[in-house]
Amino acid sequence: MYLVYWLDRPAYPSVYWIYFLISILVEFSVLVEISDHIFKNLPALRLLGRAVTVVISLGLALIYILPVILWSSGRRPALLGFALRASITKITVLAALFIVARYYASALGKPVAGLMLGFSIYLGVNVANLAASMTYAPGQYKQFLWVMTPAAYTLCLFVWTISLWNLAPEPSGDMISPFGGRSSKDTALELARLNNELSKLLEK
Repeated sequence: MYLVYWLDRPAYPSVYWIYFLISILVEFSVLVEISDHIFKNLPALRLLGRAVTVVISLGLALIYILPVILWSSGRRPALLGFALRASITKITVLAALFIVARYYASALGKPVAGLMLGFSIYLGVNVANLAASMTYAPGQYKQFLWVMTPAAYTLCLFVWTISLWNLAPEPSGDMISPFGGRSSKDTALELARLNNELSKLLEK
């Protein structure tokens, strides 16, 4: 988006709103991804996270987001109000997922907890930015918004990198000791043969 702004400034507004709508879809897909992993270890509740995400998102979209689009006076208040309420909806979904996970004693794990924390920071900064941009005149706030929006992305990605980083060396042939004095290739062939025989027995 910075490249578009510098190279083709007249096209920036149109490109920005396309990017904005795509980013909203991506952010909701992140919520769905988080909800899918929260109850991964509880088979009976595996679909509960996605159900909570979909029901709250659709419910708030109808009663909270849609009215600001239909009845706002002016294009700028409607767009800013839509963006602000969409971010608040995502925060509500995250809070509901966390409460339900605690209620069912579901272990989040470092990756899922990191996804939720990073996304919460990003959404919190976004809500503060959008609320300020609706309160103050564009000329007063645009320079601050120019800095805070990339800062929100950076903080979120920093938390995600730490929580999802898993340094593990790739196993090599030297790290695997031969079984029974045979080479790893012979062992792999023997295991494949045993697997085929076991599959035939199970089919019978």
